Amino acid sequence: MRGRPVSLHTKNALVLALFLGAVAPFGWTALISVAIGGGIQLVNLRGLERSVGGMLRTSGVGGLLRGLLALRLLLLLGLVGMVLVTLPVQPLAFALGLSIVVPAVLWHGLTSAAREA
Repeated sequence: MRGRPVSLHTKNALVLALFLGAVAPFGWTALISVAIGGGIQLVNLRGLERSVGGMLRTSGVGGLLRGLLALRLLLLLGLVGMVLVTLPVQPLAFALGLSIVVPAVLWHGLTSAAREA
């Protein structure tokens, strides 16, 4: 018997928890850096889901929606740059936190494909 499928957001949070556990031996700075990057990625994934959902719901992607998507990307890049410049994060650990979505998406795709097969 199979239960309800786990959402991509839940898998993303679980991968972040695993990454945090993996970097814990490297000290607080690494742990905080991964947590900040992962937190940004968790919020970004939610925003990306809403943006793509909005694009799919409309019949034609208007200039305003494209402009908002570009603005969202610029805000994300600005936030990443601001974190790297103003906070004492470890850049590699921060990038690791930002990349948590990759294994989460792969995990979600594999389990979705297995469920449909």
